[in-house]
Amino acid sequence: MELKITHMMKDADEMCFLSGSIAELGDNAGKLTWENSQRYAKEHALLLAEQIEEARNYFQSYGAWNDEEIAAWSIDDVQALVTQETAAEIREYLSYDSFEDYETASDEGQASGRIFRDEAGDWYIGFFN
Repeated sequence: MELKITHMMKDADEMCFLSGSIAELGDNAGKLTWENSQRYAKEHALLLAEQIEEARNYFQSYGAWNDEEIAAWSIDDVQALVTQETAAEIREYLSYDSFEDYETASDEGQASGRIFRDEAGDWYIGFFN
């Protein structure tokens, strides 16, 4: 599944506020980035209603949450998780000097390679594959 993230790429330098570390944002980084991701996702939902279960299944593969926890997530929670993960992927992309460097790193297994741009100039992330 491909999710359009052009709006996020326009604000790419702000993604640290959706997925930043303690070193960048201080001891409350987790709480801050989660709350920011929740707000951002409410304004810029990435998923359609029919994609929510697929996202739950994707995050279940992480092994970080049990079935009951995942089932208890609201639609807003799932949207925020996708937003936060997308922000992290954008930040990874930005760590490279060029798209070509990012692609090379992906080919070498050093980057996810999930972000791409179409011929029209819109940005996407490959999700749930």
